[in-house]
Amino acid sequence: MSSSTAPLGETLDSILARLSALESGAGIKPPSAPSSSSSATGGGEVPFVTAYKKYLSTVLPPLTSSCSALSSRLSTSGSAVSSAWDAQLNFLEAASKSKKPSDQNALQPFFKVYMEEKGKVGRERDEWENHEKALGEMFGLLQWIMIPKPKDYLVEISGAVDFWTNKIRVQYKKTDPKQIEFCEAVKGVMGGLVDYVKEYHLAGVSYKMNGGIDLSSASASVPAKASPAATQKPKIGGGGAGGLLAELSKKSTGDSAATGLKKVTKDQQTWRKEFGGEKAAVVTAKKPVVKKKVDLGPPVFEFKDQGMKWIVENQTAESNPNGVLTVEVTDPKQQVYIYKCEGATIDIKAVNGKRLKLQIRGICPSVAIDKTDGCLTYLSKDTAGVTTFVTSKSSEMNVSWPDENDDYQEKAIPEQFQHKLDVGTGTISSDISDLYSH
Repeated sequence: MSSSTAPLGETLDSILARLSALESGAGIKPPSAPSSSSSATGGGEVPFVTAYKKYLSTVLPPLTSSCSALSSRLSTSGSAVSSAWDAQLNFLEAASKSKKPSDQNALQPFFKVYMEEKGKVGRERDEWENHEKALGEMFGLLQWIMIPKPKDYLVEISGAVDFWTNKIRVQYKKTDPKQIEFCEAVKGVMGGLVDYVKEYHLAGVSYKMNGGIDLSSASASVPAKASPAATQKPKIGGGGAGGLLAELSKKSTGDSAATGLKKVTKDQQTWRKEFGGEKAAVVTAKKPVVKKKVDLGPPVFEFKDQGMKWIVENQTAESNPNGVLTVEVTDPKQQVYIYKCEGATIDIKAVNGKRLKLQIRGICPSVAIDKTDGCLTYLSKDTAGVTTFVTSKSSEMNVSWPDENDDYQEKAIPEQFQHKLDVGTGTISSDISDLYSH
């Protein structure tokens, strides 16, 4: 057969093969433009997409299985994590066909899916609290696609997740192996993602080289994953390749050759079979959590000499090119006022900070403290059970929060740990020092 290019960017061999599949009831896969990347694998799939599929098939089954083994509620939360990681595959497939977007607003549709899934993770204060906090923190890992050099960011977020899984390890390390399996499964998801990003996206998402279509267009062109055979064969007008091309050109709903194809469910996704993964448990879909949209004004970031105050208002994840707003504090007398920000990451840099005070009046999901001697964080009632702390090279850290009687309680954030080497496995386990047991 000649390898000349057909009108839709396919060879005649490819058209006839798909026609044969259609007549046998196997369905139609929408034609895709051949990749211009020399590193693409057979069928036009780039290596970083193939590698991500393999990563999913390796790390997700142990996670969902360990969650299901503990409780039905954790099974739902674990499935939410799995669905969000699956959704990132759609982004990576789109990125492999598109040029790097000039505006991070192009990523917003993908984050919408992540947030919907995160809303399914429970937040009850009971025996599964630490598990669900660990799973909830994991969603922060998905934001690596917005970071120029994401490896360090992933390591930092993994540390926040480890905080909760370490609590589980300490509580159950001698009594319940299933709990430890859960911790190891979570660690596997995080470590695997760090390794994957380090190999394929070290400087940021590897968008298509030498141009490409817009990300939004690429996203719309990503085909459904491995559509199974339709129960009813579509009727094809005409015969041979010409008839197939005519059917593919039809745009009216119900008239094209693709009519009758079923929606792909999670257990029908072929990457799970191609790479030896288990079928995902079929979970009844819940109605997405609809959150009231906050009406934010224009973003504000300025320093006012009067009052020595930084003003940070109405910031979002899309407000800044790198996804992070950095505030450089150059004088101990300066204050930072943060108001009505949603989904924003704000990095406050204070050189050799001492005796700092931080007050959170609304909700703040995460606070990172680095190279600071003396830091007292006041939490509001709304954020007391939500905020997580990531600390390094810091001392004399305390957190204060109001109890049910509005009386403020205060606890020290641990800065001393006990580490133990397991020679057999070559791993190190870490526990909080007994100094903080009361």
